Amino acid sequence: MKIRNELTLNVPVQTAWEALNDIPRVARCAPGVKLLESRADDSHVGSIAVRLGPVALSFKGVVSFLEKDEAQHRVVAKAEGNEEKARGSAKADVVFTLTPDGEGARLIVDSDITLAGYVAQYGRGAALIQSTAQVIMNQFAQNLQADLNAAGGEAVMQKDISATKVLAKGLWNAGVAMVRKDDKPKDGSSQ
Repeated sequence: MKIRNELTLNVPVQTAWEALNDIPRVARCAPGVKLLESRADDSHVGSIAVRLGPVALSFKGVVSFLEKDEAQHRVVAKAEGNEEKARGSAKADVVFTLTPDGEGARLIVDSDITLAGYVAQYGRGAALIQSTAQVIMNQFAQNLQADLNAAGGEAVMQKDISATKVLAKGLWNAGVAMVRKDDKPKDGSSQ
């Protein structure tokens, strides 16, 4: 399943680039993420707790950086993990790109996610997974911005995402998608 998330940071691109390459800072700002170990080969072991609707999932795995292009402000990474209660696994190929956006920076995250095992059934609810990803990315952006604004001080981070908020957002987006689908003419012509 391919997911694109976009967010804006109110800092220059170079400042955003440095922050996004500071793995402990990224882990501190990402809701539900715990950094467990950083390795010499630029891979990192961690866990993430996430809710897909009413179901709480916790994955433990490894993120490896395959490419870092500072001139293009582009990172290619691979993440692999297993759900801690043996309900399946997830793999993701991820490309992060930073571009100037006015006086700030635009972060574009393209992910290609593969779910296996019990958790794969959530792949059928693509709108819920995409909504969850966007809610997490939005909270990450708010946390990172607060961290950058703290200028050396410890910013207060929201580490957990409300299951109710994610479920409501997922249902809303799924409903909007169904309405849009139903609004399309059946004969293929445009309105």
